[in-house]
Amino acid sequence: MKIDAIHAEAYKGGKKDTCLVAPLFEGDDPAGLPVGKTAAAALCALSAKGVFTGKTGQCQCLPTPRDRAQAVLAVGVGPRAKFSAEGARRAAGTAAGPLSQHRVRHVFLDATQLTGALADAFVEGLVLAQYRFDVYKKGDPENGGAVEAVTLIVPDAAHPERAARDAHRAALIAMGVNGARQLADTASNDLTPSALAEFARGVARESGMSCTVLGPREMAELGMNALLGVAKGAAEEPRLVMMEYRHARAKKTIMLVGKGVCFDAGGVSIKPAQGMHEMKYDMCGAAAVLCAMMTLAHLGPRVNLVAVVPAVENKTGARAQTPGDIVRAYNGKTVEVRNTDAEGRLILADAIAYAVEKHAPDVVVDLATLTGACVVALGHYAAGVLGNDDEVVQSLVGAGEETGDRLWPLPLWDEYCDLIKGDHADLCNISPGRDAGTITGAAFIKEFVGGTPWAHLDIAGVAYGVKHIPHLSPKYATGFGVRLLTRWVMDQAKAAR
Repeated sequence: MKIDAIHAEAYKGGKKDTCLVAPLFEGDDPAGLPVGKTAAAALCALSAKGVFTGKTGQCQCLPTPRDRAQAVLAVGVGPRAKFSAEGARRAAGTAAGPLSQHRVRHVFLDATQLTGALADAFVEGLVLAQYRFDVYKKGDPENGGAVEAVTLIVPDAAHPERAARDAHRAALIAMGVNGARQLADTASNDLTPSALAEFARGVARESGMSCTVLGPREMAELGMNALLGVAKGAAEEPRLVMMEYRHARAKKTIMLVGKGVCFDAGGVSIKPAQGMHEMKYDMCGAAAVLCAMMTLAHLGPRVNLVAVVPAVENKTGARAQTPGDIVRAYNGKTVEVRNTDAEGRLILADAIAYAVEKHAPDVVVDLATLTGACVVALGHYAAGVLGNDDEVVQSLVGAGEETGDRLWPLPLWDEYCDLIKGDHADLCNISPGRDAGTITGAAFIKEFVGGTPWAHLDIAGVAYGVKHIPHLSPKYATGFGVRLLTRWVMDQAKAAR
């Protein structure tokens, strides 16, 4: 997407296939919008009738003179005092529908009433709202067209070059989110573990990063039996992906780990048929990590980054792992597998233990669609976050508030950790009963982190199918985690200087 910015005094209107998008705060006088006399008069009339008052979610196409090719779209953004970056994203999502229907290619955004961060968020929301997944459909795409350019109309006191640069960065991050969505929405018969590894190789090659991929033979030699046990029932071989970004002046190494179960049937502890088709989304953690790395490589933070993705399929088969099996993980701990559908923690265990030993990171963050219990606890509008370091957890929570990828902390006390001790092995991959499933899942992973500061994000409820967010269609994956990780890593890099 091409992005530029101009001063308000330089705005002379647009041509065919363009649209002026004018945000209106609730209670403000619509006559003050730079939409032209005809559109302003119509908007004032609608406001007087209570049809369009600037409330959140309102959107109104306005008439323009016959000799004017440009369309005008007024978007309600709610009370000025409550307006936020998330509000700007949602307003953009509301505007995206009419823009697509009218096949608008170039948007002029009236940003004279928006601070830089709010204008950036609007651009981000517009990019996210335009995402479509129709690669498997024959014929014309669903949407009428995508916006190809955005021009910000900024106050005369602002710097257009800086405004355009910041908005371009917001669009870049949003495109990273859409990349993760594309990856997650891909059918599992196409996105196998080996295909996911090839995607990672491609990202590394294009972004100047290094990438190492281990196959089952190398993992067996290393003793990664927890990971390999999950993959035993599948015809597709597992992969362990490790991608590295290095900065010459880095003072800190950050490790990002993403669960990559490309399809999860549950194994012998098979899942119900209803909804099983959604289990292609069990690799959304991996998608977020890989696309965050792709985005960060363009932004160039002064840190070293290591991305780790264990990629498997969890299926039933003649050689599938069975409940009661005991495996010895990479770090030497034995695990009793009482439920083969608690597989994500098993692959993360070996991946994290190995990568921490190999790369000695200063901090580890893992993302995983780990537990249905997290959906029960938090629903679809926040991911759970747990960890062994409060400073790391709180820094992630802060980044989540800024980006819209919101997190809610859960406890990880010793009493919970006792629940995953095994009867016949060191550990058990599930706890007794159904209590505190999200917490005990994190407690299991904690056993493989060692003393490294670490946080675990359970994104099961926020990875796909989220409703009532205008810029994120419930038909698609959300790409949750890309914005969060990007902001958090950039914050960490700044703090480490």
